Amino acid sequence: MARRVRNSLLENRTQRLKLPVAKKPVFVRIGLGVSLGYRRNQTAGTWVLRVADGRGGARTAAIGFADDHDAADGQKILHYWQAQDRAKATARAEGGVRGPQPPTVRAVAETYLQWLTAKNARTAADTSGRLEKHFLPKFGDRLVSSLTKTILDTWLGSMVARCDDPERVRRSKDSANRVLSMVKALLNHAVRDPAYGLVDDSAWRLVRPFHGVSKPRDIRYSDEEVRRLVAMATDQAVSRLLTGAFLTGARYGELVEARVAQFDARAKTLRVNVGKTGARTIILQSSAADFLSRITRARHPQEFLFVRSDGSRWKKSDQTRPIKDALKSAGLSAEGSIYALRHTYISRAIEGGVPLNIIADNCGTSVRMIEKTYAKILAQKRRKFIELGAPSFQVLVEEDNE
Repeated sequence: MARRVRNSLLENRTQRLKLPVAKKPVFVRIGLGVSLGYRRNQTAGTWVLRVADGRGGARTAAIGFADDHDAADGQKILHYWQAQDRAKATARAEGGVRGPQPPTVRAVAETYLQWLTAKNARTAADTSGRLEKHFLPKFGDRLVSSLTKTILDTWLGSMVARCDDPERVRRSKDSANRVLSMVKALLNHAVRDPAYGLVDDSAWRLVRPFHGVSKPRDIRYSDEEVRRLVAMATDQAVSRLLTGAFLTGARYGELVEARVAQFDARAKTLRVNVGKTGARTIILQSSAADFLSRITRARHPQEFLFVRSDGSRWKKSDQTRPIKDALKSAGLSAEGSIYALRHTYISRAIEGGVPLNIIADNCGTSVRMIEKTYAKILAQKRRKFIELGAPSFQVLVEEDNE
């Protein structure tokens, strides 16, 4: 494991600036035959590498400017830890020190995505796509140690829409927050691997997401609206998909990946093997079980449960256009989606008094997320829940006969 060497004088900018201006650097030993020096200048100080030559001598070379007056950029201007990494990397390239090569962002991203794929392939695919679009083209070739809070704050802000439409700006901030969460996850994964020798996570740990930009799901349907939506579907395959989403509360990806064998008509359950929370068993109410029994009759166990009209499997985003057409024909808001049916399922379950932990288990989410997303519904139903479920007792009040 690569070890970073602390030095209270050099790692602190305030302490460094107390040193006198001098031509001779102040050195700290950071490896076998390798030292990092700081030379105080009239302007920004200079980081200096010193490598022993094995014959009693040594060579020195400037490797960058110190962040005495300007924020470190990981390239020309380095803070103490970046300078230490560059000194080791430079000495290693010239045969002066052994140890692991400081990792690039792309290298740790590839390792993280391999691990995430083994854990949840669908989540990994989504993460990979977002990172390739928003993060890796700009930062992939940089050393992880060269990242700074300022750099990442600037990057986060660059994803925000520049326009006069408040809703579009909000959505862009919400999307930027999701990408930031993915970036933090991959960098934290790298820090936890001793082989990389990374010990400072402040560059991304201190970056704060945009506050108050997530918007609770606010589109839900009545029974009549669901009937209209299903009736206006372009074909039977779309109709079945919409019905399945409404009756199970499952996500689109979970439904289209499920196979006939994963439905147990006797137990009234549906096993889904993908999703944000991994595999789980959905408990079905009778109408959902009857529906799945009808559409799976006489079908091969390994067939996909929901297929398109031509018998092919549903793929990512295949549902978007057919559902938009159905919404339009049914006279419903164009902002609706198949996810609104899941939202409707959860909302109805809350209103029906189903315990939140059971809803969370059935829908592959958390009680905390339900409380956050459906806070308005919970607030409206609080008195009803208390009236129906809290203990009651007929209190007899004695009259005062005095």
